[in-house]
Amino acid sequence: MSLVSKTIGTCLHERAEAMPDLQGVGYRDYWYSWKDVDEISDFLAVRYWKMGIRHGVHAATWSVNSPNLVFCLFALWKIGAVSVLVNTCYKEQEIEDILRDNDVEYLFYGYGCKSTCYKDMLSRVPLESLPVFKEAIELEENPLDKWYRRENFPAVLSEEDRQLLKQAESSVKPEDTACILFTSGTTSKPKGVMLSHFSLINNSAEIVKKMRWNSDDKICISVPMFHCFGITAGILSCLNSGAAGHLLKYYKTLEVLDQVQKYKCTVLNGVPTMFLAMLRNKNRQDYDISSLHGGVIAGSAILPAEYLEICKQLQLEKLQVSYGQTESAPCVTISAYDDTLERKSVTAGKKIEDVELEIRDIVTGEWAETGQAGEILTRGYHVMQGYYNRPEETEKTIDSEGWLHTGDIGYLDEDGYLHVTGRMKEMIIRGGENISPAEIENCIIEMPEVEEVKVVGIPAEVLQEEIVACIIPKEGVVLDSEKVTAYVKSRLSDYKVPKYVLTFQSFPINASGKILVKDLKVQVGEMIKLKH
Repeated sequence: MSLVSKTIGTCLHERAEAMPDLQGVGYRDYWYSWKDVDEISDFLAVRYWKMGIRHGVHAATWSVNSPNLVFCLFALWKIGAVSVLVNTCYKEQEIEDILRDNDVEYLFYGYGCKSTCYKDMLSRVPLESLPVFKEAIELEENPLDKWYRRENFPAVLSEEDRQLLKQAESSVKPEDTACILFTSGTTSKPKGVMLSHFSLINNSAEIVKKMRWNSDDKICISVPMFHCFGITAGILSCLNSGAAGHLLKYYKTLEVLDQVQKYKCTVLNGVPTMFLAMLRNKNRQDYDISSLHGGVIAGSAILPAEYLEICKQLQLEKLQVSYGQTESAPCVTISAYDDTLERKSVTAGKKIEDVELEIRDIVTGEWAETGQAGEILTRGYHVMQGYYNRPEETEKTIDSEGWLHTGDIGYLDEDGYLHVTGRMKEMIIRGGENISPAEIENCIIEMPEVEEVKVVGIPAEVLQEEIVACIIPKEGVVLDSEKVTAYVKSRLSDYKVPKYVLTFQSFPINASGKILVKDLKVQVGEMIKLKH
C-alpha cells in the first residue's frame, strides 16, 4: 500500500467532492451526505476558531456516538486542534483528572450516557480550578436527539470565513497530533496516547483495503468513538471507503439487531463480548440480519470455538480477526480476506503493509525464532507519537530503535500468522474495556475497613473477564461486600466495579513478599465455585 500524506480534513474535502450526494453518516432515519458532513464541519470549524480554538489546542469531546460528535471531531481536525476523546462512562473525578492531566482548554459534551447527565456531573467538577481550562460547550440541546441539520447553516461560507478556514487548514500537517485517546496501564490513571493524522488515515486505509469495503457498504458503528477502534475502523474507514456510517449511541444487543435489520447494514465491527451477546440473546431469531457479511472482531482474545460459533450462527463468513492496541492506531495484524474460518479462529492474521512485526524472547532479549513465544513488538507509521506528558512511560514503551513494546505474548508461525497467547501485564479486559487493577485498588484501599487489596480478573462467559476484589480487612472488621461495590461505583465508572468481593486472611506470597497472582487466582476460582 502506498502511504498517503494527507490530513483528515483534506480527506473529507476530497470525499465530499468525489461523492457529494452519497450517504455519509446517519442516525436512525436521518442521513447526511458526504457533502453535508463536509459543509457542516466547515461551519463549525470557523465557529470554533472564532471561539479561540487554534492549531494544537486540546479540545475534549465527551459524548456517545452521534452526528454532532462526528461533525465536532471533523471540525476540530480541520483547524488542527487536538481532540481529547473522553470515555462516556467517566465519573466526576475521572473527568477532572483527564481535563487537568491533558491540558484541555475546551470541552464539548453531549447530553449524557444512559442514566447520566453530563451537565449535572460537570456542575460538581471544579472546572475553575483547572489551570488552562476555558469553556464547556454543549453538543446537544436536549436528550431528544436534536442534531445539527444542513438547513440550520447558511448556504455557503462567507468569503471572509472561507479565507479564514483556508488559512487555518493550511497550517495543519499530516504529522500533527490529531487526537489523544486513553489506555489503562499498570499505573492508576489512564495514559493519553497521541496519534497523528498520518497514522490514523493510513491505518484506516489499510483496514479498508484488507476488508474490501466500498461505497456499497453500510457500516454499523456501535463501537464507541472514544476508542481507537471506533475512530479508525469506524468513522475514518467510512471516510476512506465511501461507505455509509450508521451510528448507534452505544452498544445494546437488541438495538444493534434492530438497526441492522431496519437499515440493512452490511458491516458490524466489535469486541468479542458484543458478538457473544448477540449470539446468546434469546430474541436473536426474531431479527433478520442477513444483510451483514462481515466486520472486524478485535479488542480482546476469543476462544476458537466461540469464534466459529459466532461466524456460523450469525452467518458472518468475513468476520476478520485483528490484533492491535491504542498505541498502534490500532491495527497491527488482520486476517487475510480469503482465510478459512478455521485459520481465523486460531490466529490474529498477518501484519498489515508498511509496518514491522517481530517477537522478542522475554528472557534473552533476542529475536525469537518461528514458533517461539515472546513479547510482540511492532514498528512503523502506525506507532503512537507517545503518551502525553508521560516521557518516562513513553521511553519504557517505545525503545530507542522505534519498536513499540506491546506487553503482549505471542508467536509467529511458519506462514507469518500471529498467534496471541497472553499478556505480560495484569490488565483486565472486560467487555472490550481495558481496566487497570491498580486504579481500582487505589480506590478500595481508601476505605477505612480495608487493610490490603488485590484486584484480579477471572474468565467470564460473555464479558470475557470479570473483576474480583480480594481484600484483607483490618483486624476485627467484618467486610460488607455490597458496601465495597457501592464505594467503587460512587467513584469510578460502572464497568470498573468488581463483580465479586472476597475476604482473605492473607495472600499467597513469594520469598520477596510479592503476591503470587497465579496462586491467588486459583484460590479465587475455588471460592467463587463454593458461592455457587
